[in-house]
Amino acid sequence: MKAFFCPQRRQAIMASRWRKLLEEESEHQWLAIGLFFIFAIIGGIVIEGTSTLAGVDLGAGEAEHDGMRVLDIVYFDNEGSVASQLTHVYEPGQGHSLYSQDSAETVNPIYHPSGYDKGDEIRFMNEMSGDRVILSVASTQLVEINLNDQLIYFNINTTDEFWIDDYQENGGPDSAMMVTQEDDGTSTIRALSNFVASPPMVNSNSVNWNNIVHLTEDKWVATGTISSTQSSEENPASPIVRTAIGIIEWQGNLSTSPVLISFTTGEEGQIHSTFSTGNSQVIIATNTGAYHIEADGSINNLDLVSQSAVTDSKGNTWFIGQKGTTSIAKFNDGILEIQELAKPIPLSIEVSEYEGGMIFMHGMDDNGAYELMTLDITAQDSIEDGRGFLNFAFLTTFTIVFIVMSWTVLDRYRSY
Repeated sequence: MKAFFCPQRRQAIMASRWRKLLEEESEHQWLAIGLFFIFAIIGGIVIEGTSTLAGVDLGAGEAEHDGMRVLDIVYFDNEGSVASQLTHVYEPGQGHSLYSQDSAETVNPIYHPSGYDKGDEIRFMNEMSGDRVILSVASTQLVEINLNDQLIYFNINTTDEFWIDDYQENGGPDSAMMVTQEDDGTSTIRALSNFVASPPMVNSNSVNWNNIVHLTEDKWVATGTISSTQSSEENPASPIVRTAIGIIEWQGNLSTSPVLISFTTGEEGQIHSTFSTGNSQVIIATNTGAYHIEADGSINNLDLVSQSAVTDSKGNTWFIGQKGTTSIAKFNDGILEIQELAKPIPLSIEVSEYEGGMIFMHGMDDNGAYELMTLDITAQDSIEDGRGFLNFAFLTTFTIVFIVMSWTVLDRYRSY
C-alpha cells in the first residue's frame, strides 16, 4: 500500500512547490508580462519603420561613363558579380561612343566617331545568352560583341532590303525574331534562323512596331504604336497615338511568314520597357500603366505608372517611378509588393539594367547632370540593412530573455 500511494505523495509535493513558486512570483509576473509586451510593440514599430530597401547609392564611381549620358548599357555577370559592362554613351561635341569596361576598370574602346558618326545609327543593344550582345548599325546586318570584346558581323541571308529595329532569340540564333523597317517604309516582323530571314509578316495593322520578346515555344510578343483617327482632346489637330500589343506565332518554317494571331490597342502612353520574365510571361511597362501577358496570350492591365523597369534573375519585375518617388513596386506572377526606398529617386531615369543583385539606373538630376543610381536588392532584410539588424537584435534579445526566464524558473523550482 505504501508503494502504491507514493506517486500521489510526489505529485502533492510537486504541486506544493509550484504553488509556492507562483505565490512568490505573482506580485512580479504582471510587471514582467507588461514590460515584455511594451518591448514587443516598440520593437515591431521600429522594425516596420526601417522596412526600406537600404542599399541605395548615387554615383558612378570609377566607371568611364561618369557624367555622360548613357543611351544603352549591358552588364555582364560573373558568378553573382558584375564582370564588365558594354556601354553606348553620348557626349555633346564628341558624339556617340561604344566601349567596354571590366571589373579592373580597364576601358576597351570599340567605337569612337571619326568624321561621320555612325554611333547615332545604333538602333538597339540587346543581351543574349552566352555573354553576347547583339546590335545593328547597317541594313540587313547584325553585329555580335562578346565578353572578350570580339566583334562578329552577320549579314542576313535575304533578297530584301530592310533595317533591323530590334532582335531577340529563343535560346539561340537558330530561333530568333526581329522588328524591321522595310524598304517601302513599313514596319513589320520577320523570323530568323541562323541568320536566314523569313518573308515579312503581312497583317501588321498599320502598326509602327518597336520591340519583340519571346513568350513561349512558338509565340512572341511585339509592341509598338498606332495612330488613331480620333483627335486628341488636348490637341484636336493631332491624332491619338496608342500602344499596340501583338501576339505573334511562328512554327519555325522559314518559307512562311510570322502570323499576328492577336492584336490589342492599349491606352495613350509611351512604352519604355518590354521584356520576358523568364517564366513564359511578358511585362510591358509604360509611363501611364503596365501590361502582364501570360503564356496563353491573355493580357492583364496593371495600374503601375513608371519611367523605367527591369526584371531580375528570379522573375521579379521592378517598376521605377518618377523623380522624387519614395517607393518601388515589385511584381511577380500576379503578386504586387510596394517597397519603400531609403531615399527618394533623385533622377529622371532613361536607362535601367539589372545584374548580380543590383539595379543600375542611369538618368539626369535637377542640375542637368547625368548620374548613376544603384539599388542593391539583396540588402533587404540582411544584417547590414536596418530592418534586418533590428530583426536580428529583436530575436536575439527575445531568445536571451526566454532562456534566462526558463533557467530562473527551473532554479527556483529546485530550491523548493
